[in-house]
Amino acid sequence: MSFKAYLASKSFWISVLLAIVITVMLLLITIFGLRIYTNHGEAYAVPDFSGMQLEQVKMKVVEDELLFDVVDSLYIKDAAPGAVIDQVPAAGAMVKRGRTIFLTICASKPEQVAMPKLTDISYRQAMNLMMSFGLNVGNVDYVPSEFPNLVLEQKLQGKPVKQGTLVNKGANIDLTVGQSRFGEATEVPDLLGVRLDQATELTAVSFLNLGAIIYDDSFETAEDSASARVWQQRPAPAPGAKIEQGASIDIWLTVDEEKLKLEEEEEF
Repeated sequence: MSFKAYLASKSFWISVLLAIVITVMLLLITIFGLRIYTNHGEAYAVPDFSGMQLEQVKMKVVEDELLFDVVDSLYIKDAAPGAVIDQVPAAGAMVKRGRTIFLTICASKPEQVAMPKLTDISYRQAMNLMMSFGLNVGNVDYVPSEFPNLVLEQKLQGKPVKQGTLVNKGANIDLTVGQSRFGEATEVPDLLGVRLDQATELTAVSFLNLGAIIYDDSFETAEDSASARVWQQRPAPAPGAKIEQGASIDIWLTVDEEKLKLEEEEEF
């Protein structure tokens, strides 16, 4: 039989039809199998693991057919050691079975760093060095000295702390800084609208200290403290207003947006 005759024959077209049917069936089986393998269209809400210990997490992930991986640990003073403090994806997010949930737990103790030598350098150099070590400026005392703005002493909780001593990361280090015999004045910084950590940094840069920190009645949860901002300060910021270095500034904090908005309007 010639090739042309074969192409026109019934057996050829039956073979073509069978090949098409088999191909379609294989595609359908593959798609259906993939849908089953990937649980296509099925999604489940991620449980809230916050506050759980790892033993509780293990039981929960088995129950919900999930996996977990501890990727970091951070020290939080008010959290129980070993408790989950963060998770990715967040609670309530829709995921498929078998998804890995990445957890951050509370460390049993704060990370520690070796105390750097802050004395015999300028106050600004000391601030930059402390920042690189993850330490905070505590109270700054100014004493008469022939070396203005030179750090003369470093203390932790009121006691001198030597270079190399292990201290908690984030600790407040008090400094004694030299000041000219007659004192020096610095401009009153504008702290209105900034968070507490920013207010601390701004006062330190201006060679000042934070005095009283007063919270209004708008606070309801511990999380409010992180988002609180300054809505009032004493002395108030004003063009050209100055106070002596080492003086304190009292601040009032709020999470009430109306108070903050009112203060911004009064500034302008």
